Amino acid sequence: MGWTFPFGMRRADLVAERIAGWSRELPDLGYRITSKCIAHCYRGSAWKGVLWKVIEHSWVNLIDGSEARPDERFIACDLLEYARHYEGWGYKDLSECMGPCEHSCPLGYLVMVPLAKYGGNESWRAGVLAWHEHQATKLRRRRHDPGDVPVAATSRLAAAAAESSRPAAGVA
Repeated sequence: MGWTFPFGMRRADLVAERIAGWSRELPDLGYRITSKCIAHCYRGSAWKGVLWKVIEHSWVNLIDGSEARPDERFIACDLLEYARHYEGWGYKDLSECMGPCEHSCPLGYLVMVPLAKYGGNESWRAGVLAWHEHQATKLRRRRHDPGDVPVAATSRLAAAAAESSRPAAGVA
């Protein structure tokens, strides 16, 4: 809900802490949950920005080591900001289901977490695609050649658009 500012935290240390994996045994339920960050990047300035992450959760039976339930994967973003009165960096954690107001998520992350398999926020993903299209338009204008769009950018936009247009499994 709010911001967390560990006193005196450097940005590099905060990022390392936020992407660190963890594992918990839940003996009452009979399984172990493991969380790991499979991709991350920071987008922003020297004083504030967004840490984008793809997080994967897996569940394993404690008895036989088999998969207790299907893996979950989701896109998360941590808003990061430096605060002088805390002498360091803090964060506000959000996930895709919250429909964050940030849209600078890498397009590859949308492909890594397909709506059809893992679900997600379709309207937020449309905003991400629109943001990237806007960035590509700005790049074309700066080059003074409206038709000169890098092939890699165009193919990433097309792939992400195709992936986002598929219906989410189990979502009404």
